[in-house]
Amino acid sequence: MVMKKQKTLAQLKKDMDKVFNAYIRKRDSKDGYFTCISSGKTLPVSQMNAGHFYSAGHHSAVRWDEDNVHGQSIHDNCFLHGNLLGYREGLLKKIGQERLTRLEIRRHNEAKYDRGTLEILIKKYKSML
Repeated sequence: MVMKKQKTLAQLKKDMDKVFNAYIRKRDSKDGYFTCISSGKTLPVSQMNAGHFYSAGHHSAVRWDEDNVHGQSIHDNCFLHGNLLGYREGLLKKIGQERLTRLEIRRHNEAKYDRGTLEILIKKYKSML
């Protein structure tokens, strides 16, 4: 019997990023198109990123928060540094002030993800793909 080597936390986080971002792209697209949260432009999914309002690197508590991550054009996400003013306007239209306020509060929390939590989250988002 061969024992399968256990993934590191870093590998599990990478797997979670991949499956969560795929879920966001699926959630925010229809028939091969999506509307960018920042610019409001409708574009083909080939031009889509799963863009974070609060960056994943600095705000661990909202890294995989569905209110924090939305379909965003590669242009706005990468070349306009997230186009955060447009993103905020898009968020207000999409999730409303109450959920945005809750997101603003949650972003200050610190989140530590253990192996079990990450494995459960990965399974959850894989099932939604």
